[in-house]
Amino acid sequence: MQRGHIVEIGPVKKVLAEPFHPYTRLLRESILEPNSETAWDEEITLSTIETKEFARQGCKFANRCDSRLPICEETEPPLSFVDGREVKCWLYGVQGKHDTAS
Repeated sequence: MQRGHIVEIGPVKKVLAEPFHPYTRLLRESILEPNSETAWDEEITLSTIETKEFARQGCKFANRCDSRLPICEETEPPLSFVDGREVKCWLYGVQGKHDTAS
């Protein structure tokens, strides 16, 4: 989920091993190694960018996505069926450049 919206659904092993949605890939890359010597003590607040992302039209991840298409800025992507899972991304939808839906 990203900003309260499902972006990818499927078997856990497939989604984690080979994520399709750019946000899922970013989440996977951001996993830190545990370190018991450090602790998080900062207060977390939504930045202006995050607030704008939540309220924006189109794909909620478009402004941070390296693979965005012009349609991403305007229209929320549908869930597309790809390789036994669902992904909410124009890269795999009707307008996408990597349309592998079966």
